[in-house]
Order: sequence, then structure tokens, then C-alpha cells
Amino acid sequence: MDTMHCARHPHVETLLTCVTCGTPICPECMIETPVGMKCPLCGRSPIPAVYRVNPIRLASAMAASVVSGTMAGAILLSLGGFGLITVLLSVAIGVGAGEVAGRASGGKRGVVLSLATATSLVVGGLLVAPHLLSVLLGFGALPPGELMALLSHRPFYVLAIVLSGVTAYSRLR
Repeated sequence: MDTMHCARHPHVETLLTCVTCGTPICPECMIETPVGMKCPLCGRSPIPAVYRVNPIRLASAMAASVVSGTMAGAILLSLGGFGLITVLLSVAIGVGAGEVAGRASGGKRGVVLSLATATSLVVGGLLVAPHLLSVLLGFGALPPGELMALLSHRPFYVLAIVLSGVTAYSRLR
């Protein structure tokens, strides 16, 4: 029988080949699977379906998160910022927003969905909610300087929105 050289280690002679693609592999780079030895490319585990989010479902989850963040932010801002109570409410907001985003994504999970949800929630709470509340109260849209002044005078609100995003992230991770 002729010996081959490993595809990744050309100086190593081998008799092993990948059961999937037939690439010569040595004992150092082979991956043991239930069906036999595989090369590192074929031996990687596929990403489970629950972590694969198609773009339409991801966009739905992000839209739901922006709406959740906007609603939560408007409610928290209208409460006037009660300090610690606002921060504690943010955990419930994050859990709820994570649940809404999970359902909007078709029950998916994972890093991409978690990051998209958390980011959208924070954008809705910090950028959209103050403008919405200002418009609803008849003051018109806030210029950037007034928005920054509002947020700088409400540190517990900012902390609450960020904490709700972190909670939503950990809920979907």
C-alpha cells in the first residue's frame, strides 16, 4: 500500500483519509467522529438550527426590540426616574424584550440575535423614546444637544436602559 502525506502536515506520512472528503490526514489533525476519522474541515460540528437566524427573522426581532425599548423608555421617562426602582424595572423590561424578540425570531437564540436585540433595545430607549415623548407632549423633536442634556441629567434612566439591553442579551444568549 502506498503511503500518502497529510494535507496539513506534508512531512508526515499517513494511511488515514477523511471518511467524508478523502483528504489524507495524520493522527495529529484527525477528528474522531461516530462514523470514522475526519479532517478538521469535515469534522466541525454544524451550527444547530436554533442558532441560525435568517435575515427576515432577525429584522423582525430588531424591530420588536426597538418598539419594546421605545415603549419602555417612554414609560420610564414619564415616571420621572425614581432611581433604584427604575433600575430594578429595567431587569423586567429586559426579560420582556428578550421574550418578545425571541418570539419574533421564531424561537431562535445565539450571539447574533442577542447583540441585535440588545442594541435595538438600547437605541429605542435612548434615542427614539425621548423624541417620541417630546413629540407626544407637543414639544417637537429634540435637537441633539437637548437630547444629550436630558440623558446626562437622568443617569438612572440611562443605566436602566443599558441594563435592560444587557438582560435581553443574556436572555437570548
